Amino acid sequence: MVPMATLTVITNLKGAVTPDPARPWAVDFIEDAAIAAGGGKVLWTGPRAELPARFQDAGVVDGQGRWASPGFVDPHTHLLFGGDRSHEFNRRLHGVTYAQLAAEGGGIRETVRATRAATVPELVALGEERLRAYRRKGVLHLEAKTGYGLELEAESRLLEAYARLRSRGWSLDVTLMPAHDLPQEFAGDPDRYVAEVADSWQPELVRRHPGVASHCDVFVEKGVFTPAQGRAVLESGRRLGLKPRIHADEFCSTGGAELSAEVGAASADHLMFASDAGIRAMAQAGVVPTLLPATTLFLGMKDYAPARKMIAEGCRVALASDFNPGSCACIDPLLVLRLGCLQLRLTFEEAFTAMTLHPARSLGRADLGHLHPGASARVLLWDVKHPLDLVYWMGEAFLPAIVEPA
Repeated sequence: MVPMATLTVITNLKGAVTPDPARPWAVDFIEDAAIAAGGGKVLWTGPRAELPARFQDAGVVDGQGRWASPGFVDPHTHLLFGGDRSHEFNRRLHGVTYAQLAAEGGGIRETVRATRAATVPELVALGEERLRAYRRKGVLHLEAKTGYGLELEAESRLLEAYARLRSRGWSLDVTLMPAHDLPQEFAGDPDRYVAEVADSWQPELVRRHPGVASHCDVFVEKGVFTPAQGRAVLESGRRLGLKPRIHADEFCSTGGAELSAEVGAASADHLMFASDAGIRAMAQAGVVPTLLPATTLFLGMKDYAPARKMIAEGCRVALASDFNPGSCACIDPLLVLRLGCLQLRLTFEEAFTAMTLHPARSLGRADLGHLHPGASARVLLWDVKHPLDLVYWMGEAFLPAIVEPA
């Protein structure tokens, strides 16, 4: 029982909008709502007129007539990297291809050079700047990958920086991803690199930084790593206690979706070219397809992931930003939400669930992504007439207030 002195009721709300963890794809719109919290957890959510008597004398937070929602959860980011590639972005607009940039030593190689040169304090400062931007826009928890070091010591510094960010109170899950691309030192020999990552680097990184990473990831794609190579990386991570995630089928169908089901991955991400068989396999295995429509937009591609087909097969789809310096310089959950509706053809309820409950579930976080009892009591307050305004007014930069009862 939570002592009365620590109970808080958020009231004077126009309403509360929340997915229901007990009902697939269900979203509740509760008008004139109240939310009771204690010990950092939601204890009750419902119409204010039905507030249980035990909360009548609790402390009050004035919602000022706004709509309450859970915080967004972003389940796919490349949060830490050095430098940026805005000049390359403009060159691409002038017609220079990604292959030309890579041949000149640019592309991901430029980010790898800048990241390898960055110190841990510099990486932490970059991370905090980006995390503050995420929080200001309503993302209260995210997944963050390594993967721009592509050497043991640089990947280790990235993990150290993530550990320091977490020690400062930032809410994030860390994914180990040294198999993000093939570094120049291993050019032409991906098998040797995969063996180094699977047999040496991943075990050593987990030994050096126990408990920092909870997931592992690999980029299975034509020109990067094959499904067999991806399997070796993910199975190595699983033996170390890391839950697999996978970059899959972004530019062509490579069997990445099928591999995600075979290894019991928490999520398979991108999936613009996932096969029908791969979609069915993910649904049957309970893999969360994590779709990244802002990346499709940023790259100027026409093929968005087949979200409607995935939902029809029974997949619990999630949406994410894919924040990174090369293919999606985006820290904007409302843009992702809007693209989910306008390009992936999700309903508002589906897109909202895919930005909250489903990404939380893919990260194993039952306390995030909803406002039902047991959820984290970190609540967003939106100054809108109705939550649909968040998508309908597509150019508006709505910023939520954040309430965090003790």
